[in-house]
Amino acid sequence: MLIFVPLGTTRPCWRVPYATYGLIAANVAVFAIELAAPDALPKGFVPAQPSVFAWLLAMFMHAGFLHIAGNMVFLWLFGTITEDVLGPGMFLLFYFGGNIGATLLDVLVSGASSSQALAVPRVGASGAIAGIMGLSAVCFIRTKVRIWYFFTLFWIYFWRTGTVEVAAPVVLGLWAGWELVQGTIQSVAGFVGGVGHWAHVGGFLFGLLGSIGLGLNKRIPRSDLISGRVPVQSAADAYQQAGELQRMVLESPEDADAWTALARDFEMTGRIDRAKEGHAKALSLYLAQRNTQGAAEAYAALSSYGIVAQLTPDQQFDLACALEEAGKAKDAFGLFRLAANEHPDQQTAETALVRAAEMARMVLDDPQRAAECYQRLLERYPFSNWRALAQERLREMNLPEHTTPPETTSAPADTEPETDAGLRRL
Repeated sequence: MLIFVPLGTTRPCWRVPYATYGLIAANVAVFAIELAAPDALPKGFVPAQPSVFAWLLAMFMHAGFLHIAGNMVFLWLFGTITEDVLGPGMFLLFYFGGNIGATLLDVLVSGASSSQALAVPRVGASGAIAGIMGLSAVCFIRTKVRIWYFFTLFWIYFWRTGTVEVAAPVVLGLWAGWELVQGTIQSVAGFVGGVGHWAHVGGFLFGLLGSIGLGLNKRIPRSDLISGRVPVQSAADAYQQAGELQRMVLESPEDADAWTALARDFEMTGRIDRAKEGHAKALSLYLAQRNTQGAAEAYAALSSYGIVAQLTPDQQFDLACALEEAGKAKDAFGLFRLAANEHPDQQTAETALVRAAEMARMVLDDPQRAAECYQRLLERYPFSNWRALAQERLREMNLPEHTTPPETTSAPADTEPETDAGLRRL
């Protein structure tokens, strides 16, 4: 005997699957009504007496605790990842479309094998969920399902238990194949069983063929994904690119270009919070890889949102250097000055003040701010190696070495970086 329970998948989710959770809540609510008032609802959808209302309601009705528990586990398992990359609209389209495919094949095959089958009420969400599972078999070929299993032979003499990761297409293919076998046996024998196996097969085929028909199974070349050469013109395009990029960052989490492309895809599909996370991850990776151009571009993307990026003192200094190399002098000046004021004990603080001063003097043509940085250096670091340079520059500007009040423990209000994009603090 083999018992297995799916525990989850290896694919991360990037947004809350509200539609999936809503469907689960609706199924549980209707089941609670069934238990509390058994006569308040129809018995289910009867193909011999078709009704759209009964068909819709039957999708949320179940025959017992095990029935609803099994369905909700698989809805949670594959619904969450499907909605995450497909979006709630197309996810619901495949969900209800799966139920249509399930009903059509069930009525067609069951009615042909037994006239009594059409008079039996149908209940359950398994046909709709099978549509999502058929879609998943095509689109998540690299995703694995974590399964807890219990296997025994003769109970006492041999048994094994544990967890294993199995590729999603394998799990779903075995499930669909077993449903096909059981449905065939049921049809050949000519009896009406308690499980609509052909409904499961019909829903699965709808998801499988529908995803292939929309081209959701096609791979996009990495170069096109990274460069953004493939435009997003529909929800299917957005799904396809997001799915490939999520797979890419999952397999290569240090790929900064992939994170940037994923953030760009999230922006195009309106998932701004995820876009911010992607740009922040890319910025951190670019800085670690000393990719100044990439870091500057990621910073510009983040600054357009006016958000706070969590960077270490070294990353803050490196980012200022990257911005300086990228020609973004105003942003670099603000970050150098901020790094020196927020982290005065760091080894880079003196250098940050000098670079800010030199940039203000030579690039920004702002001698007043340059003088402030030189004077701050002399006051805060009297034994600095840069002391002679600071004194010389102040003499060139005919300014004394000390004209500003001593530093306090808190940075002045004007020490925040001034950026063209509106980012106030990094």
